[in-house]
Amino acid sequence: MQNDTVKPIQKSERIHYLDILRGIAIFFIYSANILFFSGIWFFPKEKIAYTLPTDEIFAFVNYVLVDGKFYSIFSILFGIGCYIQYNNLTSNNKAFAPFFRKRMFWLLLFGLIHMFLFWPGDILTLYAFLGFFLIWFVKKSNKTLLVTASILILFPLVNWAFMHFSGIYYPGIAFQKSTEVYQHFEMPVIKFGEYLQPNILAFLENDNIGDFFKMSLGNGFVRIGMILDEARIFKVFGIFLIGLWAGRKILNNNLLEDTSFLKKVFVIGLIVGLPINIVRGYIEIYTENSDTLHLFHILAYALGTVPLALSYAAGIALWTKKGTKYLNWFAPVGKTALSNYLFQTFISIIIFYGVGFNLTGKFGFTYVMIIGLVIFAMQILLSKIWLSYFKFGPMEWLWRKLTYGINLKLKK
Repeated sequence: MQNDTVKPIQKSERIHYLDILRGIAIFFIYSANILFFSGIWFFPKEKIAYTLPTDEIFAFVNYVLVDGKFYSIFSILFGIGCYIQYNNLTSNNKAFAPFFRKRMFWLLLFGLIHMFLFWPGDILTLYAFLGFFLIWFVKKSNKTLLVTASILILFPLVNWAFMHFSGIYYPGIAFQKSTEVYQHFEMPVIKFGEYLQPNILAFLENDNIGDFFKMSLGNGFVRIGMILDEARIFKVFGIFLIGLWAGRKILNNNLLEDTSFLKKVFVIGLIVGLPINIVRGYIEIYTENSDTLHLFHILAYALGTVPLALSYAAGIALWTKKGTKYLNWFAPVGKTALSNYLFQTFISIIIFYGVGFNLTGKFGFTYVMIIGLVIFAMQILLSKIWLSYFKFGPMEWLWRKLTYGINLKLKK
């Protein structure tokens, strides 16, 4: 009788480059997220106690080279992972769709808990939600994947035009809900123009754990509003489709050995993406907001972020091929990416929030980046030690156990 049990991909089947790339992405995603955790986005500059002359320079460099690029790489990796799962299941005569729906269900549950109780910048919820729709595209042609991806990545322009010319600001429904949650629990709100909104400064400085969770519920709706405002659903799904295409090419056409193609992607992505991101960074940091500049910002994001992210991914693939040992440091973090992503939330809450050590708003950009680097170095060490004793990260093990429905050994 045939064994119908679906089993996780084995260690020998993992692609080392993808673990390295995932680990690098986890670090740089944190270098963006820590700006919220540390309060830099919300505290006036004059109230930040510890600053350095390098703060503005590093802020500009971070915005140009990091912002959006590594969550884009993470989105590409999600698409690649989806295709690898599809290939693993179908090659063993197993049904892909039921398995992947179950996988996304548990990721969605993790994400909702994370987003509504701990971290309003959560990406797991969005990824899981879109993952259900990704199932429809795993068999589409390469042309369909790339054409659809291009349209979706540009779709935020349509979203902006609709809201601007119709006067219908539909993300406002989510923002209003966040304020209602705050008011329901009698949490602090502030006036912003004609409207009330959650007081994020009060949230960061709050030292009451019960109030922390009450405000976090409201902050989850802020996240939904921001996703709708940016039309992030469309651009993330578009990048997922690029990942599906890349996964197919990696497994079926040995893409990672095609040095000529990787060099072209690296160079073209850099030539196209870097200048656009420099202009975008200048507009964001050194100019006042206006409708025209906001439109250009959206266009620059669409045309500059993905090419630069692809350039990074290709460059790291070429670097990995050379066998540079330093890149291997990132692989343990990449193998335990979900656990490390969630760990970054909890360690940041402990360090920065009022319910922890209350260091929010105390440090300027340079110091915050140093703190982030120290935390990530600790993650590299802890991940390496953990994987010397265990097969999976703790959250990876739980996710696999729930998805596969088997008694999965954690210890080696």
